Amino acid sequence: MKKCDIRLFFIFTLILLGGCTIDQKNEEQQIVEKANETTIKYFKEKENLNVVITGYEFAPSDFQTVFIKGHVKDDKTQAFTVHVEYGDSDYRVTSRTYSESLE
Repeated sequence: MKKCDIRLFFIFTLILLGGCTIDQKNEEQQIVEKANETTIKYFKEKENLNVVITGYEFAPSDFQTVFIKGHVKDDKTQAFTVHVEYGDSDYRVTSRTYSESLE
């Protein structure tokens, strides 16, 4: 009887943890999509550039920031990284780093 209880507890715990991971991945994907949109809009409005997003990386969760990497469309030498803050559902570019050819 105890073996059965332990197995059920173990299975329940795995199911619970698996569900939490799926929710977190969905939330991260939504953040990345909105940060990508914010970055593309920023470059179009501020720099009059069309850009291609090539990657992202999350900062520690305390900062509520995602680093978006990309380049100018049709010119991979003009690369950039921007920091997009996403706290309070308000997405904004807070800093940026350009390659020398983009400055």
